[in-house]
Amino acid sequence: MKTEGMPSASPLTHSSRQRPGSACEECRRRKVRCDRQRPQCQVCYESNLECKISTTRLPRGPRKGQLRTLRTRIGRFVFLKSSKTLAERVAALERCLADQHPEINQQMTALLEDPDLDFDSEEDHQRELSGFREGTAVPDDPRPGTKSPRSPGSPRSELVSELMRADLDQLYFDRVHPFAPILQRWRYHVWSKQHKKTQGQICLQHAMWTVAASLSAQFRFLRPSLYQETRRMLDALDSQSQRADPNGSIEQAQAWVLICVYEYMQLSPLQAWMSAGRCCRLVLGMRLYELDDPNNPMMMARDQDTSLIDWTGLEERRRTFWMAYSLDRFISFHNGLPFTLNEQLIATRLPGPEEEFQAGHPAVTQYLSEVMMRNNNDGAPAISSFSECIVLATICGRALAHRQKVAVEQISISGDVTVSEGFWTRHQWLHEMLNYRIQMLSSSPQVDSMLMFARIVAQTMVLFLHSVLESITWKTGDHLLGIIEYERLCVLAAHEVVNLVKLQGQLGYFKVHPLTPIPLMMCTEFFAGHTYLDAGFDSMLQEVLACLQDLDRVKNAPQTPRGSISA
Repeated sequence: MKTEGMPSASPLTHSSRQRPGSACEECRRRKVRCDRQRPQCQVCYESNLECKISTTRLPRGPRKGQLRTLRTRIGRFVFLKSSKTLAERVAALERCLADQHPEINQQMTALLEDPDLDFDSEEDHQRELSGFREGTAVPDDPRPGTKSPRSPGSPRSELVSELMRADLDQLYFDRVHPFAPILQRWRYHVWSKQHKKTQGQICLQHAMWTVAASLSAQFRFLRPSLYQETRRMLDALDSQSQRADPNGSIEQAQAWVLICVYEYMQLSPLQAWMSAGRCCRLVLGMRLYELDDPNNPMMMARDQDTSLIDWTGLEERRRTFWMAYSLDRFISFHNGLPFTLNEQLIATRLPGPEEEFQAGHPAVTQYLSEVMMRNNNDGAPAISSFSECIVLATICGRALAHRQKVAVEQISISGDVTVSEGFWTRHQWLHEMLNYRIQMLSSSPQVDSMLMFARIVAQTMVLFLHSVLESITWKTGDHLLGIIEYERLCVLAAHEVVNLVKLQGQLGYFKVHPLTPIPLMMCTEFFAGHTYLDAGFDSMLQEVLACLQDLDRVKNAPQTPRGSISA
């Protein structure tokens, strides 16, 4: 109750429902009826507050046309996403709009800032709205059995924004290019900024972003959608190539190379092996294995007029072929399965130095056959890290063929002296070649992911050849003495592998070669089965397993080769 100092209400005030004038700010805040007494209403008097009245008022409700615009955008989100959770949120927001609820701005902001929503450009937005009105546009339906309305080769532009694309491009050249150097950076940036791109170029971009996202903590959530979109475009390109261009495009082959790497990292080695086969058949169809064949008419015409040669494009084709070749060898070696590419048919030079490639300068390199014939230190020029990996991939291929041939020889012609001599000739050549490559690698001043991988593979192959020795049945006295010597070399190689693994840890998770689990898995198998050779094999086994656990931070843990070792 007010004191006597406060004016009393007149009986006439009860004749109207609302007193003239404005309610005070406190009553508006509390959302209670203000008796509008002056100088102080009842509520402010009881609360001992100053009774303030504001004469300026904001217009009530949304701006003209805003409600219709918001409803249109909400309907578009529901139509595109078909999400039950999103539909429930939109229904609540619709009720807020209808009631002109004061919290509409907060809820609308929360909806539009949802990270699960994909945004298109305003032009795409208007195009889709016109399609909805005319009944020509059909949204993507994620349910099984439905078909996408997009043409087979058209990408989903809403997967990544323009800023994310620039970030993923940078990630690709920082983390992926060091172990898959198939693109010239300047050349890529030129055509990537073009408004019109070929389907192969768009597919290659998505493959680049897929692998880059898998090597990023920030964009890992994009991996599944980018991978599915890239595979969809690759399948569409394969179908189009069968009708129009059977040989395909270089961008298509490069996309297969990157997808093969991604599948080995994130899916399974067997899936990667199948994709490597598709990639190899594509480069075979493009005849990339004979780019530098001196008897090729195209090669002879190129030599006559060197001014018309696109050296950068030629080097990209070389590198794409050699990446497909390396993946074919290493991933087939992991699974113990046959290769797709035949080493005897290759007439393409090895990749040039990375600096010359990025600068666009031509460089004449050796053929693979020339490098493989040198198994002693005869002053041969040093080769790049990429070429070293190619040479090691070739040795892996020959070593696997060596073991497979031994298995057949023991079944069919066991005890034949010529067979035994042929085995030891092959075995000694592989050991000499490995020793020479190990010396060349140890003298290299470079320390990069590809060179580190090549050094680990070279030492691991020494262990593999010892396992081949143990599988033969025709052991003579001289052969047993040779096996003892090879056991000593195995112990030295095992210690060197562990040292390299420790050194590799300094590169960081994202800069380790993605195929590193292949030699490490082989080492763990050797350590677990040959503890009698060295008392330190148990601790070395734990070192290698710890390295595999670190690699699990980048790879999918269930797919790592370590699973078969632990069992």
